[in-house]
Amino acid sequence: MTRIARVTTAFGLLGVLSVVIGIGVPCAATSQDRADKGKKPSPVQEARPTTEQRVFMRRKLDASNQILEGLLTEDTELITKGSASLMEMSGAELWQVRNDVMYKQYSAEFQQSAKKLMEAAKKDNFDSAALRWIDTTLKCIECHKYVRGARIATQ
Repeated sequence: MTRIARVTTAFGLLGVLSVVIGIGVPCAATSQDRADKGKKPSPVQEARPTTEQRVFMRRKLDASNQILEGLLTEDTELITKGSASLMEMSGAELWQVRNDVMYKQYSAEFQQSAKKLMEAAKKDNFDSAALRWIDTTLKCIECHKYVRGARIATQ
């Protein structure tokens, strides 16, 4: 891959990352979250992410950043660690914010994409890993869009 192609790929990856960060979940607890602690949540409150979920999603974003760094520096270990973190987190209970068919489909597609990303990294195929990272990131965006829409519908 030529230097110009690598730079172009890097800027494209950074663009996708900026979109993810722009629509990411804020990490800090809101005053409403603090006021609601210990109270039985209403259906609308249940639809909002908890502070614990926000922290969890920040960890997912950190793993994604680790993958991006690995792609930019051609560091297989960083890509593999980041994708392994994403795969591990996708099996956690906090990951499961909904219990419907569509959410399960989004989650399964994400897990498959993250697995293919890890496989590409293990083969030192950085071009394929970059494309898989973009695909994995798009899976995040699609799922977040779905979950936000579902939350609005429950309000």
